[in-house]
Amino acid sequence: MKSLFTLDTISKKLLFILMSVAFISSSIVTVAFGTYELSSAKDEQIESLNSLSNMMSPNITTALIFEDLEAIQELIKPILTRTYVMSAIVTNRTGEIVATTNSHMFSDNIEHAVEVKKQLTLDGNNVGELIIYANNSYINNRIAFYVKFIIGLTLLSFAVSLTISLLLRRRFLSPILYLAQTANNITKSNDYSLRAEQLSNDEVGELTVCFNDMLYTIEQREHALENQVKARTQELENANSELHRYAYQDGLTDLPNRRFFYEEIQTLIKMDNTSFALIFLDLDGFKEINDSLGHDYGDLLLHHVANRLKECIKNEDIIARLGGDEFTLILKSVDNLTSAAKVANKIKQALLKPIQLKEETVCVTASIGVTLYPEHGNTVEKLVKRADQAMYLSKKKGRNRYEFFSYTIEDKAIEKRKLIEEIADALKENQFELYYQPIFSVDGKTVVKAEALIRWNHPKRGLIGPNEFIPIAEKNGLITDIGKWVKFQAIQDCILFNTLSNKLIQVSINTSPLEIDRSGEWVDQWIQDSKQYNLPAHSILIEVTENTLMGTDAEFKRQLKHLSEFQIDVAIDDFGVGYSSLAYLQRLDIDILKIDRSFIQDIETNENSIALVKAIITMAHNLNVEVVAEGVEDQKQYWLLKQLNCDYIQGYFFSKPVSKQEFVKYFIDK
Repeated sequence: MKSLFTLDTISKKLLFILMSVAFISSSIVTVAFGTYELSSAKDEQIESLNSLSNMMSPNITTALIFEDLEAIQELIKPILTRTYVMSAIVTNRTGEIVATTNSHMFSDNIEHAVEVKKQLTLDGNNVGELIIYANNSYINNRIAFYVKFIIGLTLLSFAVSLTISLLLRRRFLSPILYLAQTANNITKSNDYSLRAEQLSNDEVGELTVCFNDMLYTIEQREHALENQVKARTQELENANSELHRYAYQDGLTDLPNRRFFYEEIQTLIKMDNTSFALIFLDLDGFKEINDSLGHDYGDLLLHHVANRLKECIKNEDIIARLGGDEFTLILKSVDNLTSAAKVANKIKQALLKPIQLKEETVCVTASIGVTLYPEHGNTVEKLVKRADQAMYLSKKKGRNRYEFFSYTIEDKAIEKRKLIEEIADALKENQFELYYQPIFSVDGKTVVKAEALIRWNHPKRGLIGPNEFIPIAEKNGLITDIGKWVKFQAIQDCILFNTLSNKLIQVSINTSPLEIDRSGEWVDQWIQDSKQYNLPAHSILIEVTENTLMGTDAEFKRQLKHLSEFQIDVAIDDFGVGYSSLAYLQRLDIDILKIDRSFIQDIETNENSIALVKAIITMAHNLNVEVVAEGVEDQKQYWLLKQLNCDYIQGYFFSKPVSKQEFVKYFIDK
């Protein structure tokens, strides 16, 4: 039953269209005609009531003037003889009802009643009003008649439309249905060589011709598309191959890249009962070649290195470039340290040979780390990390060598990482403390200076000296924060010392080369702090290493002069261990030289040391620079330095570094 009313065929759709047109046309005519008749019926009813009120108004007006209420009542009673009149009411000039008559339907239908009012006048004077209420029975009778008429007309229209539709449908639809069937056959068979027969010369016939032309076009395009698909498929295969090469091959050296390397190791690890060696290689001095000759030469060098590495391994082994100057080798046929060492040594020897880069000849070596699977790690991450650690060990031991991974390396790396974290925590938790080593005048009695030396009150390891954590802090970006803390604390202690002392106590503060910048910000900060805390003149001595002053330029000279203008002194620490001469001292505003302890240690037995120390002191005095001897540990060293006219003495012979409290207690004259 449902399928009967489903518009799933063009025949049903055509029938539906014809019937819809008939229905809509009939409905429009019916609605228009009915609306007109309904409006006419209302107008006729109102006109009839107006005529009735006009006819009765003179008599009712006369009776109302004479206040003859019975006459008025008798006059309006005949109005109810009309079946559609429900009520008649007469009011006087004040609006008071003087007469009324109602039918039995009045109270029930008053809301929908038709109301007609007639003013009762005499010689232009209003004496009252006649109101007539009528129901819709007159209109309803007219509507009932037209509803029956419309239903009959609609049924007749539907019958005629259905008959005509059924007669014409087959005649006009046959060519279209045939065309549809042909299209269906072509769709099922996918055979675009089929054609439809032209059954008529009308628009459907033209459609058939167009349909056949379309089939021909589709047939031609299908052949062309097949050829394009074949060509495109080949292009995609080539592109996929190219993308695979880009994804897994290093474009510079044509070696496998990092992604291929990691996936290959992962594949090997997943295999049962497998073992192999992993070599991690980093070129020594590659950056210098890049910087001096340019990146073109660096790229060419990497290509030559890749070719030499290929000559050192077997066909089943893999070389990959991880990036920069880092290479890795997977030795599938190697399962012991002896065999791995042979390959590593072969690589080392191969790279020692000079390499010709255009018109330049360069030499390059490599730091090599070696690990074995599964002895040194059972995951990709562990194996690569430990090979990298072994490589850094070989670099640390002098480069141009290979090292095997050992768990000692990893333990040290873990310890170093932990120490870095603890240094950061120590800054937050205020675990650092400044000790002070007094610096005596040459008389050995008067303390005029003190060197601030940082100590770390480790919660577990106790008191730790700077040599154990300062180098690590410098390499890992923590020295700046430590330097800021030392500076602030030393300034506070300097204020305390000079408040308690009856003479000037100069506090010397070591400054890392990493804290000194070419822009001079470090100098500006010292001057700003000096002003802020109102430090006495020459109460601060900034110690810098000799190597910091190597190759000094005009900017650095200006910075030292700026410090001198604000009476902040500068000392060269560990003087004599650098590779420069004393000549640059005359160009810089230096106040003190601190002779390195290595010259003081053998001054008793080594005539050369005596001569060197004497020369330093003499030249410094000629330049108006004072001298401090560091590391004085016995009486004889002290006497020799005193004879050589050294200005100040610092060392364990007089005092080791002490806490701030002890320095105040024992070395400040109050």
